[in-house]
Amino acid sequence: MDKAELRRAVIARRDAIDLDVRAAKSAVICTRLVELLDRLGATAPHTVAVYAAMGSEVDPAAFVAAAAMRGWRVAYPCMLSAAEATACGQRMCMRAVAVDDASAAPFIAHPTRAFAATDIDSDRFPIVPAEALNMIVVPLVAFDHTGARLGYGGGCYDRYLPMLSPACQIIGIAFDEQRVDHVPADAHDLPLSHIISA
Repeated sequence: MDKAELRRAVIARRDAIDLDVRAAKSAVICTRLVELLDRLGATAPHTVAVYAAMGSEVDPAAFVAAAAMRGWRVAYPCMLSAAEATACGQRMCMRAVAVDDASAAPFIAHPTRAFAATDIDSDRFPIVPAEALNMIVVPLVAFDHTGARLGYGGGCYDRYLPMLSPACQIIGIAFDEQRVDHVPADAHDLPLSHIISA
């Protein structure tokens, strides 16, 4: 099965999970993420990057709330306009969002839309340099026992993850139903050393 076929099959399987079951599994995953957060400690200001759930994805909202309560800065992906993506070699950046400001961040409401720098209030939603992240929670479509990750096909995280500090905790999250025997990988595909599923 090629990547496109596998992507369609696993998304259909994920979509079929009962809404209440998805919510319960998301809660378990968030609890495990919070445990990781607590192990990192709070001796210095920390920043975690997360994503806003689309469709049937694992919803990390409870983890976001817990991180904010612990004084962590939370950042979300913001897709870049074509001109900016060409200039910096990336298709996305991470922008910090105050917990009570999330509803005003257009890149959270529209996670796949590209934004020019002039579209975003950079004082309100500043770009967080990749090397400043202490933890990043990565969405995925499918994964296997080796940590191979199948994303949505845009390569955004494959380009972004190599920019992180070696000390940054990179955590993939998914439902058990997204586990497959083998994820086909290309040279640029980076496996994840830590995937939490339920």
